[in-house]
Amino acid sequence: MKKTEMMKMKNIIGDVVLLILANTEALAEIGVTQKTIYVKALGYDDFGIWVEFSNFKIPKLKTAKGEKPKRPMYQSVTGSLLIQWPLITSIVHFPGVEDFDFPSPFESHIGFDVETEK
Repeated sequence: MKKTEMMKMKNIIGDVVLLILANTEALAEIGVTQKTIYVKALGYDDFGIWVEFSNFKIPKLKTAKGEKPKRPMYQSVTGSLLIQWPLITSIVHFPGVEDFDFPSPFESHIGFDVETEK
């Protein structure tokens, strides 16, 4: 992004941004409990901003042998999470900052701290 160019949402796609959330109640069930989170922006639409959500636990529907598991089994996957505009207070973009303006932001902790049940 040039210094004279006006900031637009399209400039954050593929970069790591800081989201400041109004509250975390709506996202608590999936483990988002912090009001400030660093995320990779994947896209945006009329409903909100799409971000990368890593280490999300989903059920395994089949075992390695192709059978239905006898007990619940889970796998960690990376997905896309929509954070709706009403939940976002502000977005902070860091253009040109190493490790935030890609290529390699995942060498440090970025994303959500997901609480696991014990």
